[in-house]
Amino acid sequence: MTDASTTPQQERNEKLARRIPEGVFAEGDLDLLDELYAEDAVEHTPFGDQRGRAAIRESFEGFLAAFPDISQTVEDVVAENDTVAMRITSRGTHEGEFVGIEATRKKIEVQQTAFVRIEDGRITERWLLPDNLGLLQQIGVVELPVE
Repeated sequence: MTDASTTPQQERNEKLARRIPEGVFAEGDLDLLDELYAEDAVEHTPFGDQRGRAAIRESFEGFLAAFPDISQTVEDVVAENDTVAMRITSRGTHEGEFVGIEATRKKIEVQQTAFVRIEDGRITERWLLPDNLGLLQQIGVVELPVE
């Protein structure tokens, strides 16, 4: 979502931030993490913080094991200063254990928001706000009462 007021730095930051959903998840290329993240980066998620590339990689490995066919589409992007905000749609099949829940083989389609802070051409922090309630409903773990 580049416009005339977007700076070259904002464009670089947007391209870097998009490489997580469009490279790491779309292609399953976990080796990109070494290139994209600072050594001491922090990933903030509802399931806790992962500190450092090794912990972030382990978290990604677990998610990809649970949803091996995951695809992520970046729907919207806003880049300002050192931060990029993205709205992402994730689609996949629950094929492996996820936060203690055995595979259900059910399809999911959920939204998430990611805020990515970048310093010196590397991701230093990423805040993920996924629709976990929607995901748990879709894999059949949670049912909301119908009124």
